[in-house]
Amino acid sequence: MFPIPEEPEAWQTAYTRDDAFNDSAKYSGYSSLALVLGTLILAVYIGIRVFPKIKFEVLPLHIWAVVIILFIVLVFILVSAAQLGAKYFAKRFFLEFYRPPDSVVPSTLIEYRLRGKTKLPPPLSLLSKFKFIIIKDGKIDRPEDWITWSAQHLGGPFSLIVFDGCALYLERGNRFSRVVGPGNKIPFLEWYETIKYVVDLRPQVKTGSFDVWTKDGIKIRLTARITCRIGDPSKKDPASELVYPFDPVSVKKAVERYALRWPNPQEEPSEFTWIDAAWGQVTGIVPGYIGSRMLDDLLIAERQSGQILSPDAIGELVESLNKATNVFGVYMLDFQIQNIEVPAKVIEVQEEYWKAERQGMATIADGKAKAFNIRSREKARADAQRDLILAIADGLDKNSSGNYAEPLLLSLSGVLDESLQDPYLRATIAGETLDTLEKLRKLLDNSSDNG
Repeated sequence: MFPIPEEPEAWQTAYTRDDAFNDSAKYSGYSSLALVLGTLILAVYIGIRVFPKIKFEVLPLHIWAVVIILFIVLVFILVSAAQLGAKYFAKRFFLEFYRPPDSVVPSTLIEYRLRGKTKLPPPLSLLSKFKFIIIKDGKIDRPEDWITWSAQHLGGPFSLIVFDGCALYLERGNRFSRVVGPGNKIPFLEWYETIKYVVDLRPQVKTGSFDVWTKDGIKIRLTARITCRIGDPSKKDPASELVYPFDPVSVKKAVERYALRWPNPQEEPSEFTWIDAAWGQVTGIVPGYIGSRMLDDLLIAERQSGQILSPDAIGELVESLNKATNVFGVYMLDFQIQNIEVPAKVIEVQEEYWKAERQGMATIADGKAKAFNIRSREKARADAQRDLILAIADGLDKNSSGNYAEPLLLSLSGVLDESLQDPYLRATIAGETLDTLEKLRKLLDNSSDNG
């Protein structure tokens, strides 16, 4: 068994075609050695038991040489027949123990795994090529072949033609062996390695619905959609040969996140894939975000309290999801909330509340408009009074005689009293003008008293 290197960069070429040829020679040598040793042992045993009883003087020596050779050939044939019988029983045992599908030919598979291929010099090397397996579109091509079945249950030796966007998680003895993938160096499956998982490195999409509770105790149902992939999407292939460059460590983490789900013992168990593990983070983090906010804060953008469909909220959720999924090699590319289902009773109450709120806002706006009209009207009145008073003051100032009729004086005094008490007038004329008007009022009062 070949040693697995600790450095992930060396996993791809940890076992090569030359290693497979060497192992083929070794395993084939074991089979040939067993045949030769079996023949010799049997021949020696029979010779010891039989030849001492034979008188060698009966036949010439060269005849005895031919007899011995024929005897060895006969023993060889007997041992070969015994091997064929062993292969027959091996085939029977294989069928009973593994119960392979009908497409698997036991004799072909057993012969291939026992002897592999013999390395021949060019151009005869074309006659001694290992079988190969093609992996593309996230699955093994021609899954019905005995080659595929052997690679998944027994092992190699097989060449692995891995297309861009795929990776293989290999095991040896039901324990992790290594991760291989596409590239200019073709990986090779060793005798005791099996393909445990074919991993699709292309972005995966999953959509689902789940229930959440808001901070104010309202149960809503969300339909969300995630897009994620294994490996950091920011890392590009330096040679630009791969559209989806794979990270073997991320693939290992993602695959080992798998678990067996068996919620109902009455049903068949199902496999928990890495996309399911990523979705599990969604159903854990999103309810936490929603549970910390009121329903109206989630739905009304004007409140600026984490509206669930806003870019800021989506960005915050994606960041939180990536922190959780990066631990097992999965990166979240996109997160969307496609639908929010609110209970009908809640929608009815919200409509009444928002209707009352709109009416209140309309009342406030109407009051502001009326106040503005009153303020504008009073300001115009004050401006007119100010202009009238200033005109009167100017006329009084130009009259040097000082003789006024008493009704005129009383009328002017009343106008001044009323105008100076108007807050809009006092707010719209200068302080010096107010002093002048006060003096004018006193002057009129004195003139009225003297008259």
